[in-house]
Amino acid sequence: MPSPAGTFRDPVHGYIDVYPHERDIIDTSAFQRLRWIHQLGLTSYVYHGAEHSRFGHSLGVMHLAGRFTERLLEKHKNLVMDRLSWHSEEEFEQNKARLILEARLSGLLHDIGHGPFSHVGEDTLFPTGKRHEDYSAEIITSPQLGIAEIIDGQLQDRGVTTESVANVIRGGVYRAGFVQELISGPLDVDKMDYLLRDSLYCGVEYGKYDIGRLIDTLALYDEDPSGSLKLGLDNGGIQAVEGFILARYFMFTQVYLHDVRRSFDFILTDFIREFLSNRFKINRYPEDLKQYLSLNDNVVMAEAQTLSDEQSKNLAWRLVSRQHFKAVYESESHPDRLVANKALFQLPNAIMKEYPGIAVWSDRASVNPATFTAEPLPVRQGDSWKSLDSLSRVLQNLPEVNLIRVYADVRGDASLEAQVGSFCNNFLS
Repeated sequence: MPSPAGTFRDPVHGYIDVYPHERDIIDTSAFQRLRWIHQLGLTSYVYHGAEHSRFGHSLGVMHLAGRFTERLLEKHKNLVMDRLSWHSEEEFEQNKARLILEARLSGLLHDIGHGPFSHVGEDTLFPTGKRHEDYSAEIITSPQLGIAEIIDGQLQDRGVTTESVANVIRGGVYRAGFVQELISGPLDVDKMDYLLRDSLYCGVEYGKYDIGRLIDTLALYDEDPSGSLKLGLDNGGIQAVEGFILARYFMFTQVYLHDVRRSFDFILTDFIREFLSNRFKINRYPEDLKQYLSLNDNVVMAEAQTLSDEQSKNLAWRLVSRQHFKAVYESESHPDRLVANKALFQLPNAIMKEYPGIAVWSDRASVNPATFTAEPLPVRQGDSWKSLDSLSRVLQNLPEVNLIRVYADVRGDASLEAQVGSFCNNFLS
């Protein structure tokens, strides 16, 4: 491994060392842009401390990717040497260094393709078939942006290439499959970092879990039909993973699905679409990388400041003045299906008919436990493997959350807000 070229003092992980090629990548304009991409969109409008950026998160993911990769390789040295055909101690050390460097770079660069305000509008503002991971891979491999030159110029003699790093992020064929799973999988270091980081900056306790125990008990599963080594778990780590999954579940229910946060997501998405139409004459993000990288939160909010008009109460004014739409109806956590469908598809039209001129939006804010346990994690029990979801009573009983909300433009008129709220309840009763 190369000698560290610098250190970041991180509020979550303490000191994070960076190697020379990592420092050079961090200094590129494409990576520095992440300083102006908020990790949680406009969540700071609800939890005022949530001003953290994708920059710090990316450093944290890089740090954890290296730690977990090194730990797994050392813990399962004989298995790895046999499965990956590394025949000597020297070959093991060389390849271990290569995998650690690739894991760290994949963690560092996995979010470099995020649009303004991170996940806001990701389902509608990206070109068809593309997501931020696709932009990340294109930014890494672009010969014009300097990152590929740094990786290939400084690391090729160690077996690390731009394409191998992009391949981990894309999810392409990669023999050490556990490295890909550490970057993007049911138990990846991306989630490990953002839960701790978001919890800290939001000032809540929900996202905390025992990361030290995860490092000690994560294992390599060697019975996958593909022949690739995948992530597994020692039997003693079940409670640690349960704690991790519960932390994520509660962060969704208490922070990520907060009604005001969701309301601003709608406003931001519509405003960014207007902004893109004005600037690029298209209502989605541009595919040209130079144009895409010119966009960040500050650029969007500067435009909002310019266009803000209190008289018309336009989207720009709502953003800069924190004038979100009000939730006039919110269902129970587990509404009856007929009531849920009526609230989603009939109630908005009924409100607009009863109260002409009021803008109305509907939203389904759901947490399906299957999204946290969709890919069964193998757990080693003696000489055999079993699936975590078959062993964990906690995960088997994790309840689904399916909140239906209807928002209306009634802010500032308490009487009208109460009338519309009463109308919603009567309509659905």
